[in-house]
Amino acid sequence: MAGAKGKYQEKAPIILDLLSQGYSNKDAAERAGINEHTFYEWLATKPAFSQSVKEAQRLGDKVRINSVESALLDVARGFEYEEVKTEYESKLNDKTGQYEPTIKKQVRTKKRVIPSTEAIKFYLSNKAPEEWKNRIEQNNTGNLVTDLQIRHVSQSPDDTTFPSSEAEVDTNR
Repeated sequence: MAGAKGKYQEKAPIILDLLSQGYSNKDAAERAGINEHTFYEWLATKPAFSQSVKEAQRLGDKVRINSVESALLDVARGFEYEEVKTEYESKLNDKTGQYEPTIKKQVRTKKRVIPSTEAIKFYLSNKAPEEWKNRIEQNNTGNLVTDLQIRHVSQSPDDTTFPSSEAEVDTNR
């Protein structure tokens, strides 16, 4: 049993670190060198480990959320990347007598992804809903009421934000 305790003391900190980086329970256990069953056994029998796992998972969730939010912002803003096209040819290696692939030609192209209107709408409507809302509601009279806020950016100081408008539409047509 002493070996099992040493294994726990050695592997638990590794698992907690991996969980806090955003790894799943299964992946953290595998990377730490234990099987998933052992992980869940420790979770059930070691209250301090269970509590530490919950905290590490909360940190991991934040890491994943930040990563996804960053990717969403990239799509909303647009981004550049480099595309690499490589053409290979086979050449005979004199030492081994075998054909080996070698690079014949490599072309690097800078590409630009334009900003996504949908990503912009999604981000703003979720991060600043009171300023950027686009809602359609149906009231209890059966009439459709829309509330669309339009923000106007102007160069002159007298122009201000347009007031939000409500329009009633006859839905019985």
